[in-house]
Amino acid sequence: MKKARKEELLRQFPALPDRFSEEMHGKKAENFAVMLTCGHELFVRCYHRYSTGKIEERQRYVFAEDGSVRYGSDDGKHWNIRKEFREPVFCKSGYGYQFDNTYHIINRQAVFESCMKYSALEYYHGALIMEYLHLYCKHRNLEYLMKSGYDCTLTETVSGFWGGHESLSILSGINLKSNNLLKMLNLNRTEFKVLQGHENLYPVYLRWKEIFPKCFPEELLAMADTFGYSQNDVQNFCEITGLKPYRLAMYLSGQNVRFYDYRDYLEQCRQLHYNPQDTAVSMPHDFEEMHTRLTEIIRYEADKVHEQHLQERIPERRKLEFQSGNLLIRQPESMSEIIAEGANLHHCVGGYAERHAEGKLHILFIRRKEAPDKSFYTMEVSTDGKIMQVRGLRNRDPTAEVRAFVEAYKIYLQNSFFRQKAA
Repeated sequence: MKKARKEELLRQFPALPDRFSEEMHGKKAENFAVMLTCGHELFVRCYHRYSTGKIEERQRYVFAEDGSVRYGSDDGKHWNIRKEFREPVFCKSGYGYQFDNTYHIINRQAVFESCMKYSALEYYHGALIMEYLHLYCKHRNLEYLMKSGYDCTLTETVSGFWGGHESLSILSGINLKSNNLLKMLNLNRTEFKVLQGHENLYPVYLRWKEIFPKCFPEELLAMADTFGYSQNDVQNFCEITGLKPYRLAMYLSGQNVRFYDYRDYLEQCRQLHYNPQDTAVSMPHDFEEMHTRLTEIIRYEADKVHEQHLQERIPERRKLEFQSGNLLIRQPESMSEIIAEGANLHHCVGGYAERHAEGKLHILFIRRKEAPDKSFYTMEVSTDGKIMQVRGLRNRDPTAEVRAFVEAYKIYLQNSFFRQKAA
């Protein structure tokens, strides 16, 4: 589109109808793109509404048979042609911080009342509406691709002075000069037939085709459907298991196993020193059952290690034990005792068991002397001897009796615990 034509279109912008202006009224900050028609062209006026309710126009567009153009203004009154075509910028250039440039479209129906009615915008489900229409103005065959189920648009992040913004382009390899769909997509008849019903996988299918050009279309589709764009992870899986990508894809698909679950499973096999080159391990008959069993084994092994660490720390924690009057403080003798304490008092101390075992904090039990094994109050003490919390049944605060006992314990910690630490 020539400059003179762009300047002419700028003078033809239709006024904003009252009904559309009313749609933008409100108090919450929001952005709007109002679509209008004047002749065959599609005009778009973009507004920002402040949280105060004030509305300012920030950007303008025209989409015509001979091209598209974006206009900007520094004061909202004087408009000029912008060299860069991009999605609307609703913030002023001096802000210098991340700004929400998403927008709500008003009067979308105007697209179908203009020369953009064949743009197949209804088949595009992304957020870059202005850039999509801009692409259509440059590549009219985009309509054919979109209506055939092949969304060949690619969203990329473009860096700029005030940060990155998203831009839309056409996938590399698409031949938009041809009117033949197979030639446009660079597919043979067999590939086109295999992809029927799976057109959404076309971009990732091409990626797998680049890596494994000798694979059959059915194999490439299976890998695209199962692995997506995770080619590096799949290569790692295949090195670990010795399996071919297609065979692994068919196994995971047949077992209805998610990609990320299989990655977790291989990590479990590594922890347990299982041989992943054995197909009985890499492709178990019942994946879910095997995954669950390994999870239980690892949890059991972890609990054994934590229990051992807890037992090793019992002697050094003797100095934390205390008694006065009718109450005493003792340490847990096992992991299960901490878990039982949480269940008895209906609070969350069970979640502290592992940290207690590893010496990251101290869990102590406050008991009555006549019932040393009956849950009463639970105390958390930091590694530097500070009392962090004392909780009773359902997280109740200490009674006056327990508070007085805790105060006496603080003095004990100062006179005993800190002195031993200094020594």
